[in-house]
Amino acid sequence: MEARCLAVVAMLVSGVLPTPGSTRGGERQYLNEWAVEVPGGLDAAREIARELDYELIRQIGALENLYLFRHQNHPGRSKRSAEHVTKRLSEDDRVSWAEQQYEKRRSKRASLGDKCETCSIDKMFDDPMWNQQWYLQDTRTSPSLPKLDLHVIPVWKKGITGKGVVITVLDDGLEWNHTDIYPNYDPAASYDFNDNDPDPFPRYDSTNENKHGTRCAGEIAMQADNNKCGVGVAYSSKVGGIRMLDGIVTDAIEASSIGFNPDHVDIYSASWGPNDDGKTVEGPGRLAQKAFEYGIQKGRGGKGSIFVWASGNGGRQGDNCDCDGYTDSIYTISISSASQQGLSPWYAEKCSSTLATAYSSGDYTDQRITSADLHNECTETHTGTSASAPLAAGIFALALEQNPNLTWRDLQHLVVWTSEFDPLANNPGWKRNGAGLMVNSRFGFGLLNAKALVDLADPATWKHVPEKKQCIVRDESFQPRPLKAAGEITIEIPTKACAGQENAVKFLEHVQVEASIEYTRRGDLHITLTSPSGTSTVLLAERERDTSANGFRNWDFMSVHTWGEDPSGTWTLKITDTSGHMENEGQIVSWKLILHGTSERPEHMKQPRVYTPYNAVQNDRRGVERMEAMMQDSPTQKPPQKAQPAQGSPPVPAPVEKVSLSSSTSSPPSLALLRLLQSAFNRQSPVVPQWPATSSARGREEAEELEMEKAIELELERQLEREKVQEMQRQMEREREEEMESEREQEMKKRRKEEMERQRERERGNVEGIPEERLHQAIERLKLEPEESFYSNVNSHAYQHRDERLLQAFYNMLSETSQ
Repeated sequence: MEARCLAVVAMLVSGVLPTPGSTRGGERQYLNEWAVEVPGGLDAAREIARELDYELIRQIGALENLYLFRHQNHPGRSKRSAEHVTKRLSEDDRVSWAEQQYEKRRSKRASLGDKCETCSIDKMFDDPMWNQQWYLQDTRTSPSLPKLDLHVIPVWKKGITGKGVVITVLDDGLEWNHTDIYPNYDPAASYDFNDNDPDPFPRYDSTNENKHGTRCAGEIAMQADNNKCGVGVAYSSKVGGIRMLDGIVTDAIEASSIGFNPDHVDIYSASWGPNDDGKTVEGPGRLAQKAFEYGIQKGRGGKGSIFVWASGNGGRQGDNCDCDGYTDSIYTISISSASQQGLSPWYAEKCSSTLATAYSSGDYTDQRITSADLHNECTETHTGTSASAPLAAGIFALALEQNPNLTWRDLQHLVVWTSEFDPLANNPGWKRNGAGLMVNSRFGFGLLNAKALVDLADPATWKHVPEKKQCIVRDESFQPRPLKAAGEITIEIPTKACAGQENAVKFLEHVQVEASIEYTRRGDLHITLTSPSGTSTVLLAERERDTSANGFRNWDFMSVHTWGEDPSGTWTLKITDTSGHMENEGQIVSWKLILHGTSERPEHMKQPRVYTPYNAVQNDRRGVERMEAMMQDSPTQKPPQKAQPAQGSPPVPAPVEKVSLSSSTSSPPSLALLRLLQSAFNRQSPVVPQWPATSSARGREEAEELEMEKAIELELERQLEREKVQEMQRQMEREREEEMESEREQEMKKRRKEEMERQRERERGNVEGIPEERLHQAIERLKLEPEESFYSNVNSHAYQHRDERLLQAFYNMLSETSQ
């Protein structure tokens, strides 16, 4: 009984307790459904189904000539594939391709968390939870907190609230009759692929398991000013729901969901993916990939569907979203999370495919995300990258209202060019690529800025990005190269990026390395790619839990870190294993480098990206609280009246346009304020002009005030610049410390391993040196003496079994002999 309890506890601690319906050991559960491609169309598909005893269920999404068949006399689930059935279908002259469907495990990307603390602010809306939506407005009560604002309010004030834009949430259903969602619900953007009917309403149960889709939809389109819950980011947009996660998920169901009504739906928001367990490598199947491609080519009238994907919640499991083929796709906008503290949360994954970041939950003290919930309720506890992706989808809806003609690539460029590095600068890992863009494997190009994105998308000024080009670089003479533990494979890839050809790429967007790698322990591999400009990108980091020997087969590792660079020159691909598992071995079988980009420089990139301090440019409070307090404490003065200068007095300087330091300040700063400001910054006092005694008192006062205001503005600019430089220096120091710490850990691991080897040698020597008579004496002593004499102190002895007590007896006797 005790052993069973210990086993259960161990499984709970390690998180490997089996769950009902789960597949073990990577076994697939095959269904009695087949995806079939019939070039002859619907009538031919009906004829085939009738002749071969199938039920024709439906066309697969918007994919032409692809249909879902169900076999009438085949088991609904089986561990073995029905290859003979598939073969019979495939050999029919009317069928060009057929594949049996199997269950695909998909995880909703939400994490657990405690309740959010209430925040007290003035209300813009009468919705009761508006004052808890800290990520839509700056609600800080402490200057030590970073700026908390995705800058949607300035966009709303322009009247842009998502009107005319349709978003659908691919998830576990949508409670469309919720009071805060129903006014914006769109049945034409909704379907239930789990039960194959038009109603996406979620299935209720005692645990409210199917709340995920409703919460995600609420973030996007909760109605404003209706005295219910909170306010959606695009609160005038239309929202639908696709119910596809509450049941068996197959490639056909994913494809149908991803490709649902692409001429009506503008944005697809998905907060799910393959298991974030740190050991899964999986991407879209054949049908889902076709659905992505169809949406990009034909969706939104040829402008391309917008696919927004949560980057994953496997951070605690050591997962890496480069092993998730949905976030790693060039067709999706992969969104990561930042906490209320402006930090990377514990659940977030690192990868080179993440494009940008939105807010979500952090540690247990941080606030969460507010949204609608099941049973017409509200929640303030939505969490994980699941909560970040819908916020991004809402912001993109605002951009599409501003400019409905944006293409899918236009929007990706807008995200890259307007996302903010500054509010997340306290995190390690930031680097400036060869095009001058700041990028980080935790956050992509930074925190989304709705105002900057919508402003840049203005149709009066935005120019569509040039035609997309693709250049494939490969070495036809490449032979498989072996790799072992502590080894390294370096592949130099010189390229002219198809210069002189129609598909020449001079300005990069996405970069893919398609590779096939065989290896005995996949999770020990580390892959980096260095561009000709010197930008080094981690395409794959080690995953401790991934012990699979399956390696990678034609897997696309995708990176956005070299966006905007010139790809011409020599690329360097490195594959290493520093795990210390000396039994590891394998080989890289094949590779090719795929460059995506343009031959011409996009219009918005003709000037370099300029990064300004995030808080200063938004007239934020952080960093000027002390000065504001001084201004409020200073005596209120009447605005100076314009006076005619006395005869012979110097002219009064004309008023100049200046940045307001505080919207609440009604009077200009005083001399005392300037001195206090100088003292606070430890600066030498600027010269205050001495005016002749004959000058007008009012004119002198006005001129002095103008001089002081200019001095204050100059000092603030200098201070902000100093702080920026200091922060960059601190960041570099942190990164150096992390590198040193990593080296120290490697050295410690090496020393511990050597010490263990020496200890084993000593132990082997001791055992071999025990005389035979001592062995018999130890056995007899074990029989005669009580157990407690060998195992009397649990804290000091680790031996719990009879053979281990015998070993202790040997050591006791050896000790007696030596004495």
